[in-house]
Amino acid sequence: MFDYLSRTLAAYEHGLTKYETATRGMIPDRELDEFTAMLPRPAGPVLDAGCAFGRDTALLAERGVAVTGVDLSDSFVARARELHPGIAFRRMDVCALDFPDGGFAGVWSQATLLHLKDEHVRRALTEFHRVLQPGGALFVSFKEGEGEEEIVEAFSADAARFFRYQTADRVARLLTDVGFAGCDVRTVNERERYGAGHRDLDWLTAYAHKAR
Repeated sequence: MFDYLSRTLAAYEHGLTKYETATRGMIPDRELDEFTAMLPRPAGPVLDAGCAFGRDTALLAERGVAVTGVDLSDSFVARARELHPGIAFRRMDVCALDFPDGGFAGVWSQATLLHLKDEHVRRALTEFHRVLQPGGALFVSFKEGEGEEEIVEAFSADAARFFRYQTADRVARLLTDVGFAGCDVRTVNERERYGAGHRDLDWLTAYAHKAR
């Protein structure tokens, strides 16, 4: 594992409860609805890549989608299994997915790739492209901005994590460089979406598909 990612993983392991409490109510219903409408097969299967405590994994399952959640954190995987015992969760690195080619109708990856440097974002996106069937749908999200840093973001953690900020043009380029088509990158303000108590923070939400 990369050194910067090891430190970020340790921060999540240390602050599991704080992260879950801060983000439990940040339900991306609009994005989930749009993503599931893009699936070439409405019942999936879908991979939730970077599932944390399984919030979005469970929401996909509630929509009738067969879904598997993966995360690099042992503690998150254990918590997801505790909260959602009927869903399959596995510990796995998004840069090295242990799944066969073309097995998923969709890959959902919410607020995960923002913890990777660009070279490793490309590696993860290449893996997402590999495990998708032709026509398969992709959703990924990033914090909007420039540069990278390791910071303590008190909203959801007490220890420093690595963040790589992105622009809409850069996200579109990352996606097209590894073979995704139909890239649609949008900006969503967290406070406007979720209300008072949330950050005045712009997120980039990106949709794309693997060409048929």
